[in-house]
Amino acid sequence: MSDQGRPYAGASREERESARREQLVTAGISLFGTQGYRSATVGAVCAEAGLNKRYFYESFATLEDLLCEVYERVVADLRASVLAGDDEDAAMVLRGFMAGFLTWAQANPVQARVHLFEVLGVSARVDELYRWQGRAIGDELASRLSATVAGPQLTAGQQKVLGDVLVGAGVQMVVDWVISDYQPPRDELLDQMDATLGWVLAAGLAALG
Repeated sequence: MSDQGRPYAGASREERESARREQLVTAGISLFGTQGYRSATVGAVCAEAGLNKRYFYESFATLEDLLCEVYERVVADLRASVLAGDDEDAAMVLRGFMAGFLTWAQANPVQARVHLFEVLGVSARVDELYRWQGRAIGDELASRLSATVAGPQLTAGQQKVLGDVLVGAGVQMVVDWVISDYQPPRDELLDQMDATLGWVLAAGLAALG
């Protein structure tokens, strides 16, 4: 058996490397979501992970590479929350999206800080990753909404606009809510959203009439 595949303490080299990578990602989430990405260093991440600094470069070339991996994990968790429902009513699809987003942000303040604040403006590469993830969630949300509506459907371009609008508005609502120390209470904010959307719909119908 080669050194590469030789077991050590019951684990192969590949398994040990994978475990160390997971330790680094966990440490990155913790540090980026508490101290902030710009205050973190490779040494601090390794200390948090309980690993020698040389093991960082076994998995990541730069701290930004770790940030991208951390962000992918955070967004995967967020996506599971905001797109968890299978409602067939448009209003309930929107409420489910926002309820999931608000609940996730309050229950996971460390991850929420990474998503809402720490990845912004780091680099063109990270900005594009942020936009791509937002577009992916927006596309799926817009598609679910379209499926609840009978009659003519939106064009691909219109669905993209709808997804961008919904995700952008959702992020802004959650950012304001987090900064305001989760006030008003989640259900009250959701009721305000429902009432506002009802007003917008009524105003649109009045204009058409």
